[in-house]
Amino acid sequence: MKAFALMAPERPPELVDLPIPEPEPGEIRVRVIAASVNGFDVAASMGAMAPFFEYRYPVILGREFAGVVDALGEGTVGFAVGDAVFGVVSKRFLREGAFAEHTTVSAADGARHAPGRIDVAEAASLGHTGTTALTILDALGVDVSGRTVLVVGATGGVGTLLVQLAARAGATVIATGRTPAGRETLIDLGATATIDYTRGLEPELARIGRGHVDDAVHLSGDIDEIAGVTAAGGRVISPLVYDPSVFAHPGITLVPIAAYPTGAGLERLVALVDDGLRVIVDRELPFTQIAEALAAWGHESLGNLVVIIDA
Repeated sequence: MKAFALMAPERPPELVDLPIPEPEPGEIRVRVIAASVNGFDVAASMGAMAPFFEYRYPVILGREFAGVVDALGEGTVGFAVGDAVFGVVSKRFLREGAFAEHTTVSAADGARHAPGRIDVAEAASLGHTGTTALTILDALGVDVSGRTVLVVGATGGVGTLLVQLAARAGATVIATGRTPAGRETLIDLGATATIDYTRGLEPELARIGRGHVDDAVHLSGDIDEIAGVTAAGGRVISPLVYDPSVFAHPGITLVPIAAYPTGAGLERLVALVDDGLRVIVDRELPFTQIAEALAAWGHESLGNLVVIIDA
């Protein structure tokens, strides 16, 4: 099968031919149709996930996917060959991945039946990205209603979901976006106001009549600048900074998060999509352009960047 993989340490990822994996007990094998690119994949491609995961070479990159079940491991229940599914390749080590014609995942926690109201590219952008957004929402807590939440990096895949979720939970959401089109989309998704982070958070908040915000979400940008506009007693939620010791802002709590999929969490995402949660896809690229897709990630896309593996 074709796969985009790291073949050895300190070698760049490449498109290669590898054997089709066999599902282990409790797993399903998926013929991957589409896979979304996210920050985990970029970090893994550079070896930056080595402190957290063992790399078992060859390491196929890619975290979240949509596709069709084509084999069942021993004892697997809840799925049948031919089922349309979405999910996350989330194991204790890095080896299988979503940037391949086939992958294997845990039936219990790595996949669920794809929501019927979204297409395959959107479904491929839901598992890891949506799990991250839900983890941030849960970190904000049940008391988010009535609080002002600043989302920095709001136009990305996680941000476009989080803006909707936080607004639904009753927060006043201020979202950042560089382009007029991006800021217009964020308002459409539920943001109360938008600002252009390239002009500075403090002056932009002053422009819309805001001082400090109650809480902030760090999806991109300078965490110290974000903390500087967060009120005393507030929180900065970050999936990018793991070590609280590097955060020197007394009176403000850094909440590092890491997103791990669960069956219950994926089912929660399905229910939210069925209730109207929108998954935004910026563009789709063919599998032959996977290297370009990784290089393009984070460069002011609006939503998710998706690679079509089996058209």
